Amino acid sequence: MAKIQTNWENYYSTLKRMPRRMKKNAQFIVDAVPDLKNQNVKKVLDLGCGAGRHSVLLANSGFEVIGIDISKSALKIAKRWTKRERLENVAFVRATMTNIPLKDSCLDAAISVSVIHHGFKKDIETTVKEIHRILHQNGKLLANLASVKDSRYGKGKRLERNTYWILENYEKDRFKELHHFLTKHEVSKLLQSFTRMQLEVAKEKPNYWEILATK
Repeated sequence: MAKIQTNWENYYSTLKRMPRRMKKNAQFIVDAVPDLKNQNVKKVLDLGCGAGRHSVLLANSGFEVIGIDISKSALKIAKRWTKRERLENVAFVRATMTNIPLKDSCLDAAISVSVIHHGFKKDIETTVKEIHRILHQNGKLLANLASVKDSRYGKGKRLERNTYWILENYEKDRFKELHHFLTKHEVSKLLQSFTRMQLEVAKEKPNYWEILATK
């Protein structure tokens, strides 16, 4: 996890202009906003919030938001963004996904976009347990996870089953990133502590799973 943190910190600390992809919201999160409102969701965690695109979306939609990320520089960008938007219903915390510094059963929902699969299998299992812990009963988890059908699967340096260091391109930066690619069975097993789960192939990214789970 330390190497992942260093890579992303280096990336965000040298970022001079926010690329378009970091401003565009994932459609499955946009589509979920009305349902979350109808279900009386108030407090939401944005896990791996990065520069804050989904935190801003959720805060502008009226939710109380906590954004968590491992990159100090990413959180600085996110804070500047929310300040420009004059949003007072969002806070940011620096932490890892495997150790969420929040109390048990304190939030109504958690989202995580293209984050949780960046770890070894044991890290992913710990992360899901942490999310489950901080959610209220009937709390919601919305996330996407890389699938074994991803074109990057099997490339790079193999570290363990379905887990690879893969060289990624981000604008002018190139660095290796840890990916764990999941089967449908593995996702189902990962979320077995939740009472209900919807698992679909992502419409925007058919190489990803999209999940909606209820505690």
